[in-house]
Amino acid sequence: MPNKRQCGRSLRSLASLVALGLLLVIAAACGGKTADIDPTLETLLGRQAAKDPPSDRIVLRIWSFHQSEEFGFWQWLGEEYAKVNPNVEVKVEYISSDDYFSGNRMPSSFASGHGPDIFFVSAGTIRKYVNSGILQALDEHFTEDMRNDFFKSALDSVTVDGRIYAIPFETELLGLYYNEKLFREKGISPPATWEQMREAASRLGTGKRSGLTVETFGGVYQSFSWLPFLWQAGADLVAEEGGASGLTAPGARTMYGFFRDMAKDGLLNLHPSRPTTDIGILASGETAMQVSGSWNIRTLEANYSDQEIGVVPLPVPPGGKELTAAGGWKIGVNHFGSNADEAAKFILWAFAEREDIPLKWCTEVKFAYPSRESVMSAGEQQYDRGLRSVFTSRIFGTERQEPQLPEELTRIFTDSLNKLLFGEASVDTLLADTNARLSAYFANVQK
Repeated sequence: MPNKRQCGRSLRSLASLVALGLLLVIAAACGGKTADIDPTLETLLGRQAAKDPPSDRIVLRIWSFHQSEEFGFWQWLGEEYAKVNPNVEVKVEYISSDDYFSGNRMPSSFASGHGPDIFFVSAGTIRKYVNSGILQALDEHFTEDMRNDFFKSALDSVTVDGRIYAIPFETELLGLYYNEKLFREKGISPPATWEQMREAASRLGTGKRSGLTVETFGGVYQSFSWLPFLWQAGADLVAEEGGASGLTAPGARTMYGFFRDMAKDGLLNLHPSRPTTDIGILASGETAMQVSGSWNIRTLEANYSDQEIGVVPLPVPPGGKELTAAGGWKIGVNHFGSNADEAAKFILWAFAEREDIPLKWCTEVKFAYPSRESVMSAGEQQYDRGLRSVFTSRIFGTERQEPQLPEELTRIFTDSLNKLLFGEASVDTLLADTNARLSAYFANVQK
């Protein structure tokens, strides 16, 4: 502990230091020539200046559910933007996927006026934020050249009532991943049909390993995962002409009946150990097959390169055709944010004007297909190596865009799927009840 004499010396030294600083300032103002500034004083003054940011500084907040390298990408992107816009700071804040997709944190943050400036939506959630007035329309920022560069289906996925409300920066496709080693040892070919998939699940499933993993947790991702099987059978949740249930089509009975039998026979992974977006379920040996997306290719390359894992298009029913769902995140702006215009400039700069940024996201950070023709052309070679080539040559081009379903319709569909997997009611009773709920919903909407 310093004594009084030491404290006195410290105070005198500090006073001398401040006095020296004042003399230097006066000398500079009078045009006098001064000696070099003491590095200690320079550091002290520099630290003080750093505490006083410019009054015109803009802070943009992004809420992201991404993790690891993907989360780091958004931080990097904010730093890149600050280099060309020094008055803008981009803060990336992590929000858990549960809060993002099914919790109350997102809605309550907007309701209280504390929502982020920039956030992510999917085709399944965009209407909710448009109808509530939260998403800012971006039409005035989209030039004709920009519109022409985006794939029409991608731009349609963010268009509501003729207006563009977000920027699609990736397209993700579903496929069937499988354990190549297990298939080889049993002499089984990768399944191309539903029956072949069922047979493989039956032969490869054990007490510790499920035959097939498909999303079982209710929500937007469950709807995304199961719709392709409904489409393949010639049915849909909403009738083609709209305003009525599509589950009255015979194909709905085919799909529901097939997967009820799979669940009843113990061939499905009804209680996965982690989110089914994670290919680690397959890589860890928990399942023999897993319905999941193209985003897992990058994970396989980085973390499971020693695993023998293959991927094929989603198997089809008798008389069906290959179909997959095309999803992917879109980035939008909070209309009520105090810096909505700057937030719009930021996301357009990154994903509508630049090619290198969306290409980095789609080929280095993760694997997805870009939503723009120019970006696709720029990264053409990145899509034809390893498992990427399977998606590019066999799955890309068979996609159907994830529909913009109102939240109520998604809930009706996922409720029916959970009753299919875990309930006791017959398939016919289940479909009748679900059709009744859908009819009641459309009747109420049409009033």
